[in-house]
Amino acid sequence: MLDRGADVSGYGNSETVLTIMAQFRQNMESSERDDRTAVLCALYSAHKVFPREPPINHLEIKKLQEEAVGSGGFGSCWKGMFLERRRVAMKSLHEDIQDPKVKRRLDREVKTWRDLRHPHVLEFIGLCEIGLATFLVSPWMEHGTATQYLRNGHSERQDCQKLLLQVLTGIQYLHSLEPPVVHGDLKGPNILVSGSGDAVIADFGLSEVMSEASGLENSSSFYKAGSRRWQAPELVNVDSPRDARRTKASDMFAFGRVMIEVYTLVVPFAGSTDGDVNLKAAAGQLPLRPTGQEVRARGLNDRMWKLTKKCCRYEPARRPSADEVIARWQDAVDADVNTGFRASAHHYLRVVLRSLSLRKLV
Repeated sequence: MLDRGADVSGYGNSETVLTIMAQFRQNMESSERDDRTAVLCALYSAHKVFPREPPINHLEIKKLQEEAVGSGGFGSCWKGMFLERRRVAMKSLHEDIQDPKVKRRLDREVKTWRDLRHPHVLEFIGLCEIGLATFLVSPWMEHGTATQYLRNGHSERQDCQKLLLQVLTGIQYLHSLEPPVVHGDLKGPNILVSGSGDAVIADFGLSEVMSEASGLENSSSFYKAGSRRWQAPELVNVDSPRDARRTKASDMFAFGRVMIEVYTLVVPFAGSTDGDVNLKAAAGQLPLRPTGQEVRARGLNDRMWKLTKKCCRYEPARRPSADEVIARWQDAVDADVNTGFRASAHHYLRVVLRSLSLRKLV
């Protein structure tokens, strides 16, 4: 039995770590609870894994406040404390999922999320059951959404370029898996930023499940703007979510819209009514190019705008892949006259490409 304060970093095999953690999770109500919790936290911090069964319980997690800190399309989110030391987000679903078909679908999506490992994809810690409520537990992101982060004084050129490139590498990872993982609802609010200023992609794969669970395919709410500002036309020109096939190409379209959002600090088609947005989205219309000096200062030069337009092409087959956009990113950055920033951007790009085994592109 490990002791509190023992060095747990030497356990290289995830299965070994999970077996040890499963043993420590037993008898959590005993007098050794504090010691068990400390060891579990140390193991989790070192290896970023946690047993899938049983679900996280009230002895291992607690809400830090009764009121939700936010709500969205999926449900409400609370700030919590996991293993007494780790701040986490606890996201509950708006409605109880009773339909067995929808429940199975959610289980599959959660399993996919749980198996993902990438620095720019939000980590999934596990499911938590407290009473009748089920929560999805993930690390707490101190800076909130990408939109909040950028608007709170982090909108310099290097901030915008770094955030976009990190999101792009996260997409590249998801699309490189076999079978590929498609996000399906990429937008600024679904990109979170950690305390260190690094971006992670969140809430992927769950939008279709929640549409089913909430009956949105039979509701007028499905036809309101919402994610329309980021959606590819092939996802808009359908009668219901069941007919919308999310693909790697539709993710790349959404990334093009995210580029506009990051450089302008506002959503695509800001100021347009829901009806206008629906019409523009159905036509695959590109927002007018922002021409303000502050937008160009954030990095939206001619080459970057050209890259944005390629991502937002109407025909899915003509959109570039994540690999192709990464390969063209350096050329777009080269258009900046600020040589100091250019050198910094190239260094970061080399680090990213090296981690992706794409060094030949630099």
